[in-house]
Amino acid sequence: MLKSVLSILFFAVIFVLTAQAQWVNQGGWPDPEKFGQNHSMAVDPDGKVWTSNFGTDSTVIIGSDTLLVRLIRVFNPDGSPASFSPIWKITVAGVTDTLRGGNNRGMRADHNGNIITVDGAQNMYRLNYKTGEGMNKVKLTLATSPTAPAVSEDGTIFVGPVVNANSKIEMYDPDFTYIGDAVNFVETGFSRSMEVSKDGNTIYFPIYTMDAIIIFNRADEFSAFDSIGVIFGPACESIAWNNATGDLWFSAGSYNDLPDPFTSYMPNAWYGYNVTTNTVTDSLHWIFTVPEAAAERPRAIDFSPDGNVAYIGCFGGAGYPLIQKVINTGVGVRQEFGVRVEDYSLSQNYPNPFNPSTEIKFTVSDASMVTVKVFDLLGKEVATLVNDYLTNGLYSVTFDATGLSSGTYIYQLQTSTGVLLSKKMLLVK
Repeated sequence: MLKSVLSILFFAVIFVLTAQAQWVNQGGWPDPEKFGQNHSMAVDPDGKVWTSNFGTDSTVIIGSDTLLVRLIRVFNPDGSPASFSPIWKITVAGVTDTLRGGNNRGMRADHNGNIITVDGAQNMYRLNYKTGEGMNKVKLTLATSPTAPAVSEDGTIFVGPVVNANSKIEMYDPDFTYIGDAVNFVETGFSRSMEVSKDGNTIYFPIYTMDAIIIFNRADEFSAFDSIGVIFGPACESIAWNNATGDLWFSAGSYNDLPDPFTSYMPNAWYGYNVTTNTVTDSLHWIFTVPEAAAERPRAIDFSPDGNVAYIGCFGGAGYPLIQKVINTGVGVRQEFGVRVEDYSLSQNYPNPFNPSTEIKFTVSDASMVTVKVFDLLGKEVATLVNDYLTNGLYSVTFDATGLSSGTYIYQLQTSTGVLLSKKMLLVK
């Protein structure tokens, strides 16, 4: 099963011309005042959100000792803490580990929904998603701290190295028994997370310092992995499947590690990706606490069981929300990838006059919260078409006036940077 990788074959994948940006970021969740350095995220089959900071973030008193520990926090879908949250110690086979040293490095729900978590001390644990109790533990043998793990549908666990040079991707069976090494690296780079296809035969391994997600594939479980290509451009630090849609989602980079400038990826955005057609299908965005802050690095993402809620987190400081919650509205703005603009603009709708729908195009030059609303001539709001954090680009949105009376309407673009643009359009029935 061991395959040495001496070189990587690079080929760029295709952008689709447009992608549906249907996601609305609702801001800090569950408590916008709770700050942290989010370094891991996993959602279990009940919709509970598991998360942990990079390092120690709380104190506990044991006898006469006061210990500084790191917490694994678990939230119900309504934002309330799970009955067993927070977790600061894990007991497996009668041995209890207090979560003190060894920073949390990542989490993943396994094939049964239980939570696998790894730390910088090379410990890998499995926690029961219903009770929070420890189930398994193993000591990894990587040459460096581990990335967030990945799990195939048969329960095989893959975990890779943060520092790639002279290290490997290890494989473990569902009982945490070491199987072997999937890949040996000679490349030099840094990684934070990884994913694997459901059948376990394709590995997606982001190396964010190379602006690339390396793709390794094998013919079957008895064959060796080989590098077959790359998703070029994203400086990816977090990656996860949306199991409801089958798309692979990855972060594109941060202002600390920018995506490749020759691509259309934007910092602090996550992109949905169809691995069959090699196309970007969707995107969602982090809301900055400080605009373009290098400290806000997109380090965590996972999805609700129905795929309509994304939970995202950033690492690098403690001055922003521990988690942001992003909702899929099902309708929204479309972005033209590969287009960069120099100013804000709001185009005349087309067609105009229209019945019953029309398209509105606009451009955004600086990343900001953007709203596009429609009003009647008395100033009454009749529709909100866009309410989202958007980055530089050309966008379009459809206004469906079914149910409205004929007449003149005003559509208005407003941004958090102070831009206000408006035009008139005519509905004729």
